[in-house]
Amino acid sequence: MTRRTVGLISIILVLVVCFGALMVVPAVRADTTVSVSPADKAAADAKIATLKTIGQQIRTTAKAVQEKVKAAKAAGKDLTAFKADIATALKGGRNLRLGGARVRRLGLTEADRTQLKAAQMAVATLRKQLQARTKAGAPQAELDALKASIKSAIQARNALLKSFMLTARTHMLEQLDNLIANANRELALLQGLLARLP
Repeated sequence: MTRRTVGLISIILVLVVCFGALMVVPAVRADTTVSVSPADKAAADAKIATLKTIGQQIRTTAKAVQEKVKAAKAAGKDLTAFKADIATALKGGRNLRLGGARVRRLGLTEADRTQLKAAQMAVATLRKQLQARTKAGAPQAELDALKASIKSAIQARNALLKSFMLTARTHMLEQLDNLIANANRELALLQGLLARLP
């Protein structure tokens, strides 16, 4: 039971760090940072708080199961019939840890980063062109056109980043829901085992 408890604590810490990383993501440059909306942050905070609460209940119940098993063994009671249930509980704990690993890997994919890098390079290229044309004394109309192109390129890059981050946040919230469901199943299993132990 101790391994499962440690695993759950690790998951909660990973989730807090993971969401913190998604809240402010410098994709290519500082000016591509996308902030998380208050609604997204509140939703994730609520799910993480729920997971922490269930985790505390799991730790408390696991401790009660351990104490009851020790007392039963000390009294010479046969616990053979409960070995399968204990093994299932340990397997559930491992599944929760694997769920935490999946959440930890969420974020921008390599393809996302490649697209963002290309978008940023387009902005940088236009800025260099503007600098060069300004030094060359180009007409103001040409400079204004380049400035408009830079603005459009920045908007396109930021829209791309927002799209990628929205997808990443959506996936993360889904993973949190899955972890909460798994934690609830783990808690129910432990509570049932506690009630049936002699």
